[in-house]
Amino acid sequence: MEENIFDKKLSEFEKKLQTFHMPRYRELPDIDLYMDQVISYVNKYLNIFSEAEENVITPSMINNYVKHGILPPPNGKKYSRVHLAYICAVFFLKQVLKMDEIKNIITHQVKCSNEFKAYTYLCQELEDAFKHCCLLTKNTEETIKSPADQTKFALKSCTLSIANLIYAQKVIALQAEADREELENENKEREKKDKKDKNKKQ
Repeated sequence: MEENIFDKKLSEFEKKLQTFHMPRYRELPDIDLYMDQVISYVNKYLNIFSEAEENVITPSMINNYVKHGILPPPNGKKYSRVHLAYICAVFFLKQVLKMDEIKNIITHQVKCSNEFKAYTYLCQELEDAFKHCCLLTKNTEETIKSPADQTKFALKSCTLSIANLIYAQKVIALQAEADREELENENKEREKKDKKDKNKKQ
């Protein structure tokens, strides 16, 4: 039976997902780039996720990431490979998280390891997730025979995303709360020490 247009286009997109490669830290340019160069480089990897012709990352988006304290300010007017890693990470995380949630999860992940390890982990998990998504489609392919089946499968994928999102948001919120408490305790201990040192001098 000849493959219909829907199946053909979906198959093409699945192949893109299965072979998608997030550039690892050491693959990113080791020279600083101007904004237009950053836009060109990043969109080369990310435009496959857009149906439109325009870039999925724009200068205003990058400026907004800096404004929210998620992305470090540029070095003059140039951006390093660290900036590129952050921009790629934020692009995907903002599909499901709010800006303050993105800031919290990135800050904590970097705190627990470092920027290099945090970015590498995200890249691998993202590629694995895309492969798993396509595998799930293949495993249920026999039951997807009509537009109604296709819609049901899309809805099933949505509900899985919703459940994972709700769980992730709770983890991020609890971790942010724990970080605030830790900082407050550190400040209290510092104040006690300063007060104790001051009393000793008197």
